[in-house]
Amino acid sequence: MSSTAALFSPPPAVTTVPALGGLPVIGNLLDFRRDRLALQDRATRLAPLARVSLVHVPLYVTADADLAHRVLVEDAGSYQKSAGLAFLMPLLGEGLLTSEDPTHKRHRKLLAPAFAPKRLANYGDTMVDETLVQMRGWQRGRQIDLAKEMMELTLGIAGKTMFGADVRSDAAAVAHGLELAMRSMMDNLTSPVRLGYRWPLPRHLRMKRAVAMLDEVVYRVIADGRKAGVDRGDVLSMLLLAKDDDGTMLTDKQVRDEVMTLLLAGHETTANTLTWTWYELGRNPGVLAQIETEIKRVVGDRRVTMEDLPNLPFTLAVIEESMRLHPPAYITGRETTTDVELGGHRLPARSIVTIYIRQIHRQARYFTNPLAFVPERMLPEAKKLRPRHHYLPFGAGPRVCIGSHFALLEAQLVLITMIQNAKLQLLANHVVPEPLVTLRPKGGMPARVL
Repeated sequence: MSSTAALFSPPPAVTTVPALGGLPVIGNLLDFRRDRLALQDRATRLAPLARVSLVHVPLYVTADADLAHRVLVEDAGSYQKSAGLAFLMPLLGEGLLTSEDPTHKRHRKLLAPAFAPKRLANYGDTMVDETLVQMRGWQRGRQIDLAKEMMELTLGIAGKTMFGADVRSDAAAVAHGLELAMRSMMDNLTSPVRLGYRWPLPRHLRMKRAVAMLDEVVYRVIADGRKAGVDRGDVLSMLLLAKDDDGTMLTDKQVRDEVMTLLLAGHETTANTLTWTWYELGRNPGVLAQIETEIKRVVGDRRVTMEDLPNLPFTLAVIEESMRLHPPAYITGRETTTDVELGGHRLPARSIVTIYIRQIHRQARYFTNPLAFVPERMLPEAKKLRPRHHYLPFGAGPRVCIGSHFALLEAQLVLITMIQNAKLQLLANHVVPEPLVTLRPKGGMPARVL
């Protein structure tokens, strides 16, 4: 049975799993609509595995690192991607994020060479170039929205490195399309009315409009890549030329699904990482001074290169600590494909397990003084002393993010280039996180160029 079908006929709730109190019929739906993060915080404080209810759908929530490791790694073969992602299928199709085996294994194998170290070495200059282009309009005294600026910047980088195209002129359309799609998905999740995508509900019409906007950009990029017919060093070129062992190539629709997935995963998440990093630097000027000192010592006034990065451990630690407190992929879900044992409970097939990564990262049993911004805990020696599954910004197991090295490379080069060339004053001491498909700062991130 598909994830979509499972959403309409969930298995009975497992009553041995402690449940959050809710209202008759709708359960915890109103709390989920009001503040999803607070609801999940409450659930994870209740028990290592807790149950919440969205109308007739029971969700099993955990922020226990060992249980998360069990789901994502040890018993990964007993799970598939959760039913919640079914709402993104119109947007992402059968891309890496949403597909199941054997499609997932096939496409991951085809995409893997695009993120190999040899390929990544070709992307660094472009990342620095695009950062400098973005900063040209940052005149002293100007107020900017860092969240919007980072979205435009990472889209420009994704266009050049992944698709071999200049898509900066499409930034407004892409931003609007992704926003529409993500909000349509959340409207679906929080609606007591469960009807198929073919029904002309307002949220379905918004999703269709979003897909049409983004398809216009993506299919144009694919057509241009087909015309070129050569490997230009970008991910799209490699996808268009890739062949299975039997010589089979990807269709335009299959390429479209992967490009759309990379657009969301490789643009939105990195933009949020950079935005949240600047948020923490604005609140911790001493940390910013430490980064500036490290950059001055290693790079000086010249242009940063990839070869510099191993000598800049504190800069990477700052980014990774930001991703601990504000992981863009703040939550992930799995659906059981068979009966499983988890945390002493027997969950039937088609049960939905939600792994709350943000709360794993914010627990004192895994991180001392967990709400404090302490980059030193992400330095190499400190990381060696900590179990790897206590820190999951890119997930884990066979579906771990394929672009994690790309994302960290981009975040480092962008952040260093920005610090070298601009002084920024954050204009918000407290920003409310907005949990859409990724964790965004609600209302943006206002800053002034000094």
